[in-house]
Amino acid sequence: MAEGTFKKVNFKEAVLSKAYAKAADFEGADFSNAVVDRVSFDGSNLKGSIFSNAVLSGTSFVGADLTDSDFTDTYMGEFNLRELCKNPTLKGTNPVTQAPTKESAGCK
Repeated sequence: MAEGTFKKVNFKEAVLSKAYAKAADFEGADFSNAVVDRVSFDGSNLKGSIFSNAVLSGTSFVGADLTDSDFTDTYMGEFNLRELCKNPTLKGTNPVTQAPTKESAGCK
């Protein structure tokens, strides 16, 4: 998955485990109700993506572009959430769900 193009792909209810998706393009992808376990999205484009009600256990977003993404009701471990909240691109509003990005992730 590294450096791949997955724009607007429907990953709803999918199970992704131990995937290496570094520097990939997931702009507008929908991960609603998915299990995304130990996936590295480091350096990836996730603009406008939806993670609503997804399980993001051990998933990394270091250097990823999360502008306009939706994390409403997402389950994420405390350590990963702290790292996610440090991402400077955690801003904007998702164009599909209208959820504010930073607030939907539970970041202050």
